[in-house]
Amino acid sequence: MKHKKIISGKRCSLRLLEIVNEKYVDLFHELFNEQEIYDFLNHEYTANNTKPKIRKWIKSKIGNPCEVWYIIRAGLKPAGYICFKWRKHYDEACEISTAIAKNFRGNLIGYESSKLLLEYIKGLKKFKFIAGYYYITNKIAERNLRKLGFKKADNLHKIITKEFYGNSDAGSSDIIYHLMVIKQK
Repeated sequence: MKHKKIISGKRCSLRLLEIVNEKYVDLFHELFNEQEIYDFLNHEYTANNTKPKIRKWIKSKIGNPCEVWYIIRAGLKPAGYICFKWRKHYDEACEISTAIAKNFRGNLIGYESSKLLLEYIKGLKKFKFIAGYYYITNKIAERNLRKLGFKKADNLHKIITKEFYGNSDAGSSDIIYHLMVIKQK
């Protein structure tokens, strides 16, 4: 499936990740090594914490049949990433993931980029659920997901987590992420 190369908004645009660009390598390196957000990011991503590993990781994401990655741009500057992904064996739901560079936080770029991607995903009419995980102590992420129309989905947490990550920690006392979803018609 071909995906839109550019999705434009007022404050930012989303550019499909198609090349290994050194500006993008620097952006991912900054994000994956920032202690302030380290715990909130998927540890599959943060394991790629050196520039050579990041270059290799970006190559694996370009053209991936089950992941679509965009660079969030504020003007001409890379401001973060946003992606959606699903599993070949389970395409009933997709998960969105995003991170904004430190100097771009707080100016609505995170909210607008998420809204742009959500509208794009809804237009695809491919998924029954759009899922977003948030770290249990990250109240800002929880608030933003609610503002975007996500609702807590404890009943789906176990199913989606098992299908996406092969384990199900829902109901466990050591749960560190909550799941919220938008159900599509």
